[in-house]
Amino acid sequence: MDGAALDRVRELTAPEDEATAAARDRAGRTVVPTPEIGALLRWVATSTSAHSTVEVGSAGGVSGLWLMRGMAERGVLTTIDDDPHAHGLATEAFDRAGAGARVRAILGDPGEVLPRLSDGGYDLVVLQGSAFGTVDPLEHGRRLLRPGGVLVALGLLASGDHADARARFVQALADDPVFASVVLPLDEGLALATRLEDPVEDEPEA
Repeated sequence: MDGAALDRVRELTAPEDEATAAARDRAGRTVVPTPEIGALLRWVATSTSAHSTVEVGSAGGVSGLWLMRGMAERGVLTTIDDDPHAHGLATEAFDRAGAGARVRAILGDPGEVLPRLSDGGYDLVVLQGSAFGTVDPLEHGRRLLRPGGVLVALGLLASGDHADARARFVQALADDPVFASVVLPLDEGLALATRLEDPVEDEPEA
């Protein structure tokens, strides 16, 4: 697709509001999703009627603002980042957007924060950035999501830090019977996975 066509598609299907565009500008070199991936996050949030969402890696607030555009009116986004700079950018983005109580922005190690979140209490879990370097994201996604909830993982095919951990995540996701998943070669690798009901164990014979 040439540049003009991409710009037209983006204008039609992935327009960014003023708050999101400003957050993208402030993020600068911080890794953030493209507007098309942002629109995909909004679509997933809308499709799941998401009231409770967890995001690991804040992308300077850009992904969170897209998510909130698709979430239920009173839905709450919990966003976790262990990078003070990215967390600060995200906090500023949410403040400028007037998100208020709709966002819990937590600066901390995901390995310490995620275990404190409620089992089966979330409709949507989004993983990006350093999410794969400090925790087993699939284990937490499986635990946190309600049946029918969706796991989204970004940057799975990127090189650099945590590439091996992301590769192990893809293999584990493909092998996990609790998720129906697909991995797409978009925006350095994107996974979408629906949390299924836990398998019913056969009762022992009398």
